[in-house]
Amino acid sequence: MTFVEKISLYMRLDKMKKVKQFLFLNLFLLSMVVLQASALEVENLNEQLTKHQIKLGIVGVINALDKNYIYPEKALLIEKELKQKLTRNEFDGISDWYSFIISINAIMRNVSGDMYLDIVETKPFFIIEKAQDKSELDHKENFGIHNVDILSGNVGYMKLNHFYQHPEAEKEVFRTLRKLSKVDALIIDLRDAEGESISLAQYLMSFFAKEDTILSEILYDKQNKRKILRALENHGNDKFKHNFPIYILTSSFLSSSGEFFSYTLKHLGKAVIVGEETMGIAYVMQKQKINDYISLNIPIAIPLHPTTNTNWAEIGVIPDLHTTANLSLDAAHKLAKEYLGVF
Repeated sequence: MTFVEKISLYMRLDKMKKVKQFLFLNLFLLSMVVLQASALEVENLNEQLTKHQIKLGIVGVINALDKNYIYPEKALLIEKELKQKLTRNEFDGISDWYSFIISINAIMRNVSGDMYLDIVETKPFFIIEKAQDKSELDHKENFGIHNVDILSGNVGYMKLNHFYQHPEAEKEVFRTLRKLSKVDALIIDLRDAEGESISLAQYLMSFFAKEDTILSEILYDKQNKRKILRALENHGNDKFKHNFPIYILTSSFLSSSGEFFSYTLKHLGKAVIVGEETMGIAYVMQKQKINDYISLNIPIAIPLHPTTNTNWAEIGVIPDLHTTANLSLDAAHKLAKEYLGVF
């Protein structure tokens, strides 16, 4: 999911406050300014549509829902509503793809109650070309590990800014936790974490749970299939797996894999969450291309925690200690030292 698509999704969540929307939008615009690019193109969606194009677009949306949507009963309801409106010529007023997006999104969400369903541009509004090479970026940022330190009281600190889907990311996590193997408590900072790698989240969680511990159950293929995610063997420090004090820092912008990691360890009784309530984006999403102009972001899988038998969708990960993100590190450090009896 692109940054532009995330903004669209975030702004539709009822729990999002206007100030959060404003800050995140400005953060995105700032990131656009500092990106180096040689060309900036705009995809034109103002093409005048024919009735045939509208019908093909609607059929494409119906087919994508029927094939991939995690809720087949809702897909049938949406299909019925779209076909009825098509038969009654209620889409004749649509003149361009922008109008199509607005109209079909409203129908899908009203019928299903699912705010994750989202028709978007097939090509992002901004197309950045010749940006910094990703492999160089990965190496420069140590594959998401931004900072490692040992704070006073022998409290370890690890800041993870990205969940990369890359073998080197796992190696970097292993090296980092080996450096911190002698600490007496650990703070994992996810306040700025992005990325959608479930496998890296699973790998990282495996350092803090015994091998074969059930971490999550993933429902997919219209909920007809289930995949159990278990803690992996990783040869990490065994003391991390036994009542070891772990503190996870969260922010109101944390989503996806960062939420998965935080929610799972919290409800396994392995970590204390310090900071802000997170975004509440739980479902595994997939972008299905409808045509050269529009695509459908669609939930294709649902994670369920073995203890709660649910997830953090729309609610977010609720901190054990609520504090603003900028104060969470000091708060977690204080909690850790109090637990260790170090002042």
